[in-house]
Amino acid sequence: MRNKLSYLFFLLFLFCSVPYLLTVVLSGKEEAKPVDFQTHTSGYTVTVSGKPMDLEAYLLGVLPTQISMDDEKEALKAQAVILRTDILRRIGDKKNISQDSLPYKYESNDNLQEKLGEQKYKITDQSRKQAVGETTGEVITYEGKYIQPYFHGISVGTTLSAKEWFGKEIPYLQEKDSLKDVESPEYMTGIPVTYGQVVTQLKKENKISLSVEEAKKSIRIKEKTGNGYVKKVQVGKYVMTGEAWAKCFQLNSTNFYLEPYDGKLRMVALGKGLGLGLSQYGANELAKDGKSYKNILKYYYTGIQITKMSDQ
Repeated sequence: MRNKLSYLFFLLFLFCSVPYLLTVVLSGKEEAKPVDFQTHTSGYTVTVSGKPMDLEAYLLGVLPTQISMDDEKEALKAQAVILRTDILRRIGDKKNISQDSLPYKYESNDNLQEKLGEQKYKITDQSRKQAVGETTGEVITYEGKYIQPYFHGISVGTTLSAKEWFGKEIPYLQEKDSLKDVESPEYMTGIPVTYGQVVTQLKKENKISLSVEEAKKSIRIKEKTGNGYVKKVQVGKYVMTGEAWAKCFQLNSTNFYLEPYDGKLRMVALGKGLGLGLSQYGANELAKDGKSYKNILKYYYTGIQITKMSDQ
């Protein structure tokens, strides 16, 4: 009787263990354990409101401010790697950096929960922990150095090359097709503005003084890239950068055109952002097509490697 019981327990053990063992054998490794962000130590910290916070925990509060958490899992993971790379690039040889020195907004758990509500917060919390946790320590490098991982919301069907925008070659920033971006409902935005409003805004934001008549006669795009990203705008005797103009009038993109319309100046922007590097809309579409976050990153950034920051 004892032998029969032992045999039954053995069969039960095999029945329970075989699926797990097959998974390990087929995948080549055991599934990674979730990261405990409260205790995890990466070796790098960001000081927020006077308190140092581990880099990985800090990323949890930044990721939802930089990308829609409704995006595909692999797109979120790609964004997490981008943010980690850029922060470490800015930290340099140090081990700590202040939140005030970074261009990213940080949302605390309490603020995020208050904004989203309990149910939406739970979904967002799970998505961000998965995106950061499953890419923990991963960064983007080119020839052993952190890249400057430019990214933007929506391209105009192609991204910008560094050569065209900066006038110098950056090997990992080449023009890439991102054709589905033009299907985004936010692809085109336009606003008609009176010339009086233009004059007022230019004086307020850029200390540029000119009359309404001067504005009507002189405002024009002076220089732009082949696919429409504005480098310079002529404003009377002044010349503004396209970025300064877009910021002054809160345009979605530096890819815009200006035209007289019914006695006003119509500003029409295409896409969202500067157009360099990864397109978030395009990345999400690639993720829908089954591309992994590593595939997505290697598509938008030419010749890069994805490594562990401990290897740097």
